[in-house]
Amino acid sequence: MASKQELEQIVDATDIVSLVSEYVKLERQGKNYKGLCPFHNEDTPSFVVNQEKKIAHCFGCGGGGDPIKFLMQIENIEFKDAVNRLAERAGIKISGYAINSKPNPLTKYYQIMQQAQAFYKKYLENTDKGVEAINYLYKRGLDDETIKMFGVGLSPNEHNFLYQVLKESNILELDMSDLALIDKNEKGYYDLFTKRIMFPICNESGNVIGFSGRIFNSDDKNQPKYVNSRETILFKKKDVLFNLNLAKGDILKKKRVILHEGQMDVIASYRSGLKEAVCTLGTALSIEQANILRKYTNHAVICYDGDKAGINASLKAIKVFQNAGFIVHLVLLPNGSDPDEYVLNNGIDAYKNYFESHMIDANTYIFEQAILNKNLNDETIVDSVKSEIFGMIYSANSKTTEESFLAKLSEKLKVSYQAISNDFQSYCNTHQRPKRVEKYDDYENDYETLEKPINKSKLDFRYETRLFMYAKSSRDKALYIDKLLLNKMDALSNDSRNLWIKLINDYYEHYEEFNETLFISMLDANCFAYYATITETLKKDKAPYNDSDLNCCIEHLNSTIYDRHNEKLNADFRKTDSEIEQSNIVSLRFENKNKKDKLLINRRK
Repeated sequence: MASKQELEQIVDATDIVSLVSEYVKLERQGKNYKGLCPFHNEDTPSFVVNQEKKIAHCFGCGGGGDPIKFLMQIENIEFKDAVNRLAERAGIKISGYAINSKPNPLTKYYQIMQQAQAFYKKYLENTDKGVEAINYLYKRGLDDETIKMFGVGLSPNEHNFLYQVLKESNILELDMSDLALIDKNEKGYYDLFTKRIMFPICNESGNVIGFSGRIFNSDDKNQPKYVNSRETILFKKKDVLFNLNLAKGDILKKKRVILHEGQMDVIASYRSGLKEAVCTLGTALSIEQANILRKYTNHAVICYDGDKAGINASLKAIKVFQNAGFIVHLVLLPNGSDPDEYVLNNGIDAYKNYFESHMIDANTYIFEQAILNKNLNDETIVDSVKSEIFGMIYSANSKTTEESFLAKLSEKLKVSYQAISNDFQSYCNTHQRPKRVEKYDDYENDYETLEKPINKSKLDFRYETRLFMYAKSSRDKALYIDKLLLNKMDALSNDSRNLWIKLINDYYEHYEEFNETLFISMLDANCFAYYATITETLKKDKAPYNDSDLNCCIEHLNSTIYDRHNEKLNADFRKTDSEIEQSNIVSLRFENKNKKDKLLINRRK
């Protein structure tokens, strides 16, 4: 087992801002950094990182923790793996691990997918068919470095080659099938991917979760260009974006993400120096994918094919991005071409220059597409065009946007601005404005002010948290307080009670001295959220810690018990219509009040 000193050394050596920035776009706010939580979808950033205290915490879902806890959650790995990775990152040698965490049930699936990718890669690099595929990739503009970077492989022509290889490694057919690598018919098991160039699909952490197979040198025009893995325990299309694992760092640096339609388009952008590119996998952009990208940026540039299907897909993606709170721009390549074709025909420099110089905002794009190739002399078509453009203006909810685009529309339709403005007002009177994502709220600079809302009085909260701080100071004091609380646990809030049980029953059962890193590693998300709240909030509490204050905290819990008893009596009084029962309840209330009054008198003495 690693010593407490080794764990503390790892945490101390880890720059938590640098670590979190690999996954979350952070902005400095006073002494802290904030960003969108990587553990749940949100529109307003509630994820706060304090560099000095080496802690990250979401005040929305409670996710985060010290560097070890954060890495465990973000990568879905065990405690020992997180310790090992951070130790390696910091160049620290460790003797073992402090806690035996439960194994990750997905680990075996990741290993199988990694083995499948290794097979496809080896087949590409070491067979005659592989030479044919590599030459095809060369013709498409890929070089050896790019092929290696994207982990490109090749599936064999044989119908069950991969199955035989995995079977020799004692991998169960059920697991292969569950991962969409094989299937079965009357002739037996067969590979689901054959004769295709294989692009591994990875999650944000870089684990292979699926494949996208592309045909090459085929005369069969009935075959789809791409075939993606079906959905599995690892692969959910609406939650995955191709190349995000490689692009996330560049997305953070460039403060934008480029969205393409296909893998070859992403690779074309990558080769051109636009490494912040991703694409969906045969589906339209989902709100889940947009929310994933919001962890890294709020600026999206859509660059789809320039054909009719690409334009329609772009219009749909604009709405999804805008609903997720993005600033949206678009690049429309000439002659209906896609990025891959443009690079092949014009070169990477020409593509990059065109991309950066032909970016237009989403509203302009919607306006231009609404009037493109339309007969503006046809009244029915004009009504349709006006409705589309009015919808865009109304959704934007900006006076500047309204005046600008109404002026453009009046010019295109050759009617007065006043007439167009009147039509727009009529549109507004009969339509409901779409729900917009609120702008980010600015947090206070001090971390201490960002506490999670608590459904107890501030006084109750203060006494409960101070008791916990006493308990942290020593094991003996914690056990002493626990005895005093034996009949008063109901006076604690659920959060305090759960945290107290963790400290007494779980932590101090195994350790003599309090160590924050070890204690945090034992907490679930809810307990950690509360722990982070109380420790940070009490930094503002200037009252001294002494025996008198400790006794005051205990006495306050006694008072709280009487208050809760009164609440129950009040509830019972409202539930009954019996005058006798109501009279008894009133008597009990007076009795309870007298006990509390005596307690308060003794406290004042």
